[in-house]
Amino acid sequence: MTSRAFASLCRALLAAMVAFAASAASAAALDCKNAMSTPDMNECAAIELKGVEAKLNEVYRQTLKTLDAEGKESVEAKQKLITAQRAWVKFREADCAAVYQRNAGGTIRTLMHIGCMQGHAETRMKALKEFVEPD
Repeated sequence: MTSRAFASLCRALLAAMVAFAASAASAAALDCKNAMSTPDMNECAAIELKGVEAKLNEVYRQTLKTLDAEGKESVEAKQKLITAQRAWVKFREADCAAVYQRNAGGTIRTLMHIGCMQGHAETRMKALKEFVEPD
């Protein structure tokens, strides 16, 4: 490697490190309780959705574990639940895509889409809990 190529590589690495540091500082500085700009609101909503998605996945895993622990009598119920979950994921994606499209002309579209995804996830978590713990 020539010294010129090495210097160019070093500059590129330094630029990447600076960009990464700026991005990390920006994320750390984001105050979601006081978000005012559309990009900040979108980012905050996406962060919140990520947390809800993690909870949903955990509730789903726990529901499947509960069915496994119940033994043979729950094998068919577990398979039907897996099929239902796959269908629910497709439904949610299609439903929220429709919400996004309905709002495609405005800056609210991303927040509406994320809100749709989150609302469906929260409803599904409740349904999954009730599936194994009926009142």
